[in-house]
Amino acid sequence: MSPRIDPEALDVESPSFRAWKKNILLLWKTAAQNKYAHIFMHPVTDDLAPGYSSTVRRPIDLTTIKRKIDTNEIRTTAHFHRDMLLMFHNALMYNNASHSVYSYTVAMMTDVMEIIKAFYSSHNHAPDKHLQKTISRSRAASVASVASQ
Repeated sequence: MSPRIDPEALDVESPSFRAWKKNILLLWKTAAQNKYAHIFMHPVTDDLAPGYSSTVRRPIDLTTIKRKIDTNEIRTTAHFHRDMLLMFHNALMYNNASHSVYSYTVAMMTDVMEIIKAFYSSHNHAPDKHLQKTISRSRAASVASVASQ
């Protein structure tokens, strides 16, 4: 097993960081090509979703996540993972379980979390304990959503 490299500790010009960044951008691109990704591509406005800004305290979308990768604000797989989960949780929090966006969110979240899990596995490390708990809660919400439909 090769030692785990923490991209956050690396110089952004190092070959290891550049390799990680290239891989995380491929992961982002895969998420952005999901059939429901158009819902998450740009920031949500109150014109599109009345009251969104008063309901969602930390809005985030795929374009913002991409910018954060490009500018090296996201420097670890765990940070990428957290921002993706935040994006999905915002949509689940704002939308009623009977709304189509809610079910599209559950579907895309399930797909993307599987891809992230495979990414962690292929790089010989697992998400931290806090993310593991969040993943478990996300799966429980997905199961509850499907059961209620």
